[in-house]
Amino acid sequence: MDPRPGKREPAPPDPIRVYVLIRTLPGKVESVVRFLRRMPQVRAVDSVTGPYDVVVQLEVGEVKDLSNVVAGTIGGLRGVTHTTTLLAAG
Repeated sequence: MDPRPGKREPAPPDPIRVYVLIRTLPGKVESVVRFLRRMPQVRAVDSVTGPYDVVVQLEVGEVKDLSNVVAGTIGGLRGVTHTTTLLAAG
């Protein structure tokens, strides 16, 4: 904190909210969902019907964190075949 009167520290930036649509190999949905639910960035995760198998909502502090989580962690999970990332607009 700045000791000078009238000076305030800037507010921390709002987290970046993201939705990740995930395709998995047959039989891998439950193990992917279990892993995702343990991740600290995850706010919600659901298995779904349609062209994707899992939808996950997560929050990260910076864009570089997003890359690490999606491309590194989620994309590298056993059974994950494809991800599509959507940044929330508002």
